[in-house]
Amino acid sequence: MNAPETIDFPFFDVVAEADKAIEQGGTVYQKFTCAGCGNRLTMETPNVFHRTGSCDSCNVITNIVQRGCNYMLVMGRRH
Repeated sequence: MNAPETIDFPFFDVVAEADKAIEQGGTVYQKFTCAGCGNRLTMETPNVFHRTGSCDSCNVITNIVQRGCNYMLVMGRRH
């Protein structure tokens, strides 16, 4: 089975959509594709969007504003 294709969208569009999800109680984690090796990376800090990201495999710094990003959304009840 092939891995699903990763898609990065314009940075400011993603931030606007993520803000809506956060307002509705969601938790988001920014995802981006490394400009160096193509690895898909997820930021550790929830509900924060970074303009650059560093790859833990090849150490390249990616300009996320230029290249775009996406996010993972976590929804659920808090106990």
